[in-house]
Amino acid sequence: MFWRKTGIAIALRTLFGLPLAAVLGVIGMAIASASSVFFGVSGLPTLLTLLMIGGGVGAGIGAGAMMLRIDDIPHWTLLLLGAFVVMVLSAGGGWIGFQVGDHISAIEDARCVGVCGYLFRPRTYIVLGATLVANVIALAFNIVYEGRSNRGTAASPRIARATGGAGGAQRR
Repeated sequence: MFWRKTGIAIALRTLFGLPLAAVLGVIGMAIASASSVFFGVSGLPTLLTLLMIGGGVGAGIGAGAMMLRIDDIPHWTLLLLGAFVVMVLSAGGGWIGFQVGDHISAIEDARCVGVCGYLFRPRTYIVLGATLVANVIALAFNIVYEGRSNRGTAASPRIARATGGAGGAQRR
């Protein structure tokens, strides 16, 4: 029963985390783009790096926010380490998304000879890559955290504490 409830909760958090991570990834890219204009970034590689980092941080925040549990928050060091890992790997997912998007755009250019428009711009693939990687990492973190905690072995946490079961101190 515990794993069924936990599985449904994790699936719903993931379902709601995908659009939140995508929206915050786009906002992160917009902030990165605006800051590149404000600070006068002149090179395309620097701009693309800023966009990938902005999309990764935004998608990481969105995925991490949906994976947090209000009733059982991990220790702050584990939480910060998890958030840092999610954001860094999400920025890497943005880079992979850009590479895939660049390849797909090149295939579309070869087929259409520049006449038809793109399905998605390479910037969209940055957000898609960052969002997918952030949600997969946050989902894996949540599954591991849920599996390692000893909660749910009793029917109710109150009953477990009162009887000295899982989660409660044994009374003698």
